[in-house]
Amino acid sequence: MTLSLCMIVKNEESVLDRALSNAGVFADEIVIVDTGSTDGTKRVASRYTDKIFDFEWNDDFAAARNFAIAKSTGDYFIWLDADDIIPMPSARAISGLFRSLPADADIVMLPYILSDSVSFYRERIVRRTPDNLFVGRVHEAIELKGNVVKAKPAVYHAKPQGRSSGTRNLDIYKKMERDGATFSPRETYYYARELYFNGEFEAAAARFERFIAMPDGFCVNKTDACLLLSRCYEKSGDKARALGVLYDSFLYGLPIGEVCCEIALKYFNDKKYEIAAYWFERAAHAKPDIKSGAFVDADYYGFLPYVWLSVCYDKLGKYRKAYSYHCRARKLKPDHPSVIVNQAYFEDLGF
Repeated sequence: MTLSLCMIVKNEESVLDRALSNAGVFADEIVIVDTGSTDGTKRVASRYTDKIFDFEWNDDFAAARNFAIAKSTGDYFIWLDADDIIPMPSARAISGLFRSLPADADIVMLPYILSDSVSFYRERIVRRTPDNLFVGRVHEAIELKGNVVKAKPAVYHAKPQGRSSGTRNLDIYKKMERDGATFSPRETYYYARELYFNGEFEAAAARFERFIAMPDGFCVNKTDACLLLSRCYEKSGDKARALGVLYDSFLYGLPIGEVCCEIALKYFNDKKYEIAAYWFERAAHAKPDIKSGAFVDADYYGFLPYVWLSVCYDKLGKYRKAYSYHCRARKLKPDHPSVIVNQAYFEDLGF
């Protein structure tokens, strides 16, 4: 079996070498599709492959990726963004994984590491067939079908500091809406997220509400939609709805650490420290499930609950218990600013 690396790029001269430096360890072929670079992107790509193609950009990421797949010849393809990194240990692990892949495997899901604490699984290695194509003009994805395998080698997203995508994705969604496009549940969810992260909270709330009301859509996405919708309501001053929609998230699965911490903070801000501590405890005992496909922030399942439990029990006058949670937080992140401040505070108390 052979594996093709398929990438779409534009003005990635500063990062492309980093993305491709270990690709030869796992990829039998590298296909680069350029969507309109005006810098030295193609020159960098030519160090690794002669399969460099031009694609006229049409505000459709899926179309560009599918063009790259069509230019590949491998039995399977793996895709990356230009600001992704596969360190050498992961590159070797992916090579070993692929060489031992079951013959009936259709899609391999790998962890996608966004930061020190945030990660989720994505379809990453895919059997090259006419049916396995990307869909979605923005936040494109391949439908999970056939024999789906989950494995451990990770891909790391490493956007250079200060680099921003701006409103590119949001602009595409708005154009789709102006053109009368029918949004799928997934597109509705991601459109709402783009609105939210660009500060358009009222418009985001309306689309999160629409997505949650849809009969289809992944449960983990609906849980996340409830979390972000709560923050939209909070921005508008509607605290009751902000709390209520967090409890609504339990309709879609077990309580997750992110939601439990959000509930706890609302009670903490109302000086209801015992109730806040209860929900921070629930967060600390929740189990992060990166394989669910959700965006998982590991800090909400240990470090952050421990920090806030220390503060809650301090407010309640339970100083020894507060110190015990501080010690748990300190063990996880001894150099974190909150830990350093709290350490000085507890030393003043004689601990």
